[in-house]
Amino acid sequence: MEREHSSRIIAIVALFVAIIGLSIGFAAFSNNLTIKSNATVTPNESDFDVNFSSSNTSELDGAVSGIGTNSATAEDATIDNSDAPTITGLKANFTEPGQKVTYSFFAHNAGKYVAYLNNVIYSNVNGETSTKVCTPGVDTDATMVEAACNGISVSVKVGNETYTGSVDSIENHSLELDGYEDVVVTIEYASSASRADGDFEVAFGDIKLIYDSVD
Repeated sequence: MEREHSSRIIAIVALFVAIIGLSIGFAAFSNNLTIKSNATVTPNESDFDVNFSSSNTSELDGAVSGIGTNSATAEDATIDNSDAPTITGLKANFTEPGQKVTYSFFAHNAGKYVAYLNNVIYSNVNGETSTKVCTPGVDTDATMVEAACNGISVSVKVGNETYTGSVDSIENHSLELDGYEDVVVTIEYASSASRADGDFEVAFGDIKLIYDSVD
């Protein structure tokens, strides 16, 4: 009888230990609950679109007239947004120091994001190591051309800021959705510059305005 009683006690203890064991096991597997949430948003490049325009009310490609001062003349330039936005054909015709020509047009934010002007880059003349190259005409003295060349410059004004050379990390220059801002390119023959004894040609490298979706 006593042996039977002892067997029952052992069985109860074993069952109790088994229940505790199951409880500990369940607890060990129930505390590793992890929720991972991750999202990646990539803007569509076609939704970021800043172009040149000859109008500040609707985006227009086409001709942009240059305006000369002090008898300087300018040829018409052309805006083309069919691929990378460009304006080409800016050309001033000078006869003496103190003259300049200006081209006025617009940058238009045609995309779906606010655009920020981050960089203005003055590139070298194609095939050269300088942003400006002056070439003497027939029978024009090269030394005099070099001196006169120092007085000829190009600048670009975007909005309220004028850039006479490359500028990185421009801050706080935004162009709102469907917004337009003035772009003015000025080619100038300074009044204090030297004169050459004949014709010469001045070539400038491309000027790039780089807008981005972040400031």
